[in-house]
Amino acid sequence: AVYGNPNYLPIDEKHTTHPISPYGFHKLQSEQLLYEYSKFFGLKTLSLRIFSAYGEGLAKQLFWDLYKKTKKSKSIELFGTGNETRDFIYIKDLVRAIQILIKNSDFNGESVNVANGIAVPIGEVAHTFLQLHGTGFNIKFLGNQKQGDPSQWQADITVLKNFGYEPEFTLEQGLSNYVQWLKGIE
Repeated sequence: AVYGNPNYLPIDEKHTTHPISPYGFHKLQSEQLLYEYSKFFGLKTLSLRIFSAYGEGLAKQLFWDLYKKTKKSKSIELFGTGNETRDFIYIKDLVRAIQILIKNSDFNGESVNVANGIAVPIGEVAHTFLQLHGTGFNIKFLGNQKQGDPSQWQADITVLKNFGYEPEFTLEQGLSNYVQWLKGIE
């Protein structure tokens, strides 16, 4: 969220920050405070720039919204065109990435992208989710962009990989696990 609409992809940690939402502005402010406390007072800090996390237990964001919409209709309407991209990270990969950073970081005020480094179109991932969830659903993209949402995101995860991270779960594996969790709460 601190990057806003990026100037280039994949987005590395050196990319300029231009938040386009209140959440992004506040996230950037917190990163700046942590950096300053690290430099001025030696406080050990690390900021995580977590991209589109998903998985069991998350009852918000895209896949939860899709799930809730399937309970009301076979026709699903979503913002955008479906060509917008996100860089998804499954919760178990996210937790492992955090563990790796805790173990290996110097905590010197830096910020690190946490994602899988793969841009996936929203239309593609929505169709995959709905295929795993059930059959007979139709998606219609309304063409309008939600204010504060960037059009394209893909993280450069070179820094994270240098700490020893490699994704273990594909998007399909993570979505399958999420769908199984959803079926368990019905």
